[in-house]
Amino acid sequence: MWRGNSHNAELSLPVQSALEESPYGSNAASRTLRDVVLRSSTRFRDIRNHPFIRSASVAIGGAAAAQFITIAFSPLITRLYGPEAFGAVGVFTATVLIIASFADLMYGSAIVLPPSEAEARSLLKLSAVVCTVISLISLLGFGIFRHEIATAIGFSASPELLFFAPLLILLSGLCQPLHHWLYREGKFNEISRINIVEALANNTSKVAIGLVSATAPVLLVLGVMAKLLQTVLLWLRARPSLLRRETVAPSSEEATASVTLRSVANRYRDFPLFRAPQKWLRDLSYTIPSLMFASLVGPVAVGFYLLSTRVIHLPNTVIAEAAGPVFLARIAKASHQSQGLRPILLRGSIALAAIGIFPFGVVAFTGPLLFGVVFGADWEIAGEYARWLSLSSYLAFIAVPTLSAVPLMGLQGQLLAYEIGTTAVKAGALAVGALYLHSDVAAIALFSVTGACATLAQIVLCLALCNSRVRGR
Repeated sequence: MWRGNSHNAELSLPVQSALEESPYGSNAASRTLRDVVLRSSTRFRDIRNHPFIRSASVAIGGAAAAQFITIAFSPLITRLYGPEAFGAVGVFTATVLIIASFADLMYGSAIVLPPSEAEARSLLKLSAVVCTVISLISLLGFGIFRHEIATAIGFSASPELLFFAPLLILLSGLCQPLHHWLYREGKFNEISRINIVEALANNTSKVAIGLVSATAPVLLVLGVMAKLLQTVLLWLRARPSLLRRETVAPSSEEATASVTLRSVANRYRDFPLFRAPQKWLRDLSYTIPSLMFASLVGPVAVGFYLLSTRVIHLPNTVIAEAAGPVFLARIAKASHQSQGLRPILLRGSIALAAIGIFPFGVVAFTGPLLFGVVFGADWEIAGEYARWLSLSSYLAFIAVPTLSAVPLMGLQGQLLAYEIGTTAVKAGALAVGALYLHSDVAAIALFSVTGACATLAQIVLCLALCNSRVRGR
């Protein structure tokens, strides 16, 4: 008995060694699993610590928190004010955006592009000068023709409220270059905090004052005050870096001295010549339904459209627009280093397509029910609008990387021609639905389908040309 046990004991060590060496042994499997876990955790840590991912996460987190605050307050705000008040503010906002979209002639969007800080600072000064001049011209126009403008756009509130339009144009024109300066400086935490503070102040004031007086003028004035708060906070965060002295090497002193407002205005002239009208047409295409519905259907339909776009554009605001400037800074750096842009653009487009499929899909399938439950039964038509708008908004969400690369590719003139054609087609589709089909929902459906097709064409074209056309090469 002892000998048998001894014999088994002698065999146990070689057998155990064989099992450890065998790929089918439990210890080998444990080591393999452990190696996989270690490699995965290392890979996840590398991704998490990647500068672009970290910067984008901070920007997205701040935008998401701000939008969560807005969503949390929306059911109460919509019940306090109602569709007609939202409709009047929507008409006012749509009118202001027509001018505010090019208030700085898009020079602010170029701030992240130049390698020289002196050149970027000159671009910001130029943006401030331009938007001040445009806001003064708009003050003259609204001051003289406010009654005629109110009648033309179907503004149901007092025409005297249009005096706030030039102020909102000025503030909007200042916000964009300040935002891009902070993006250039990598101050993503600061931008996130500003977004949260502005959203909290704006929405709490709407509820607090709405409990006493829930009117369109209240909504309008509070919106202007929120933009003023945002502008002041952006300036306070950007001021230290804007006023610091730039250390310049002796060999580059002459080049720095030549960075005047006139020189940067000429060097980036494609922004006011092509980018500004393109941006104006793009914003106009989003506000066309508001303006057409105000004159053809009534302010209630404008309120439905305003709420539906606010909800359906949430993924764009939270993710795409927040990460867009970070993405632009990344591809600008790649362009300076003569790297190919197509792999970066393709990865970004695929990632956004995967991220956006769930939120846009939920609205597409449950729009009326979702809006009726969250905002009240009176808003179910807005959910029907959002169901159709989810298609064009999803494609616009995916198009953020390719659209950001257009200035670097030198395609701003081509993009302007594209925007002129697509805006005309979308306006025509909207008119067909409203005037010939006599249905606001049909008008929104046609508007969304044509917009989605146009955006898809833009994505494909930019991906095809991105490596063959790069600015400055």
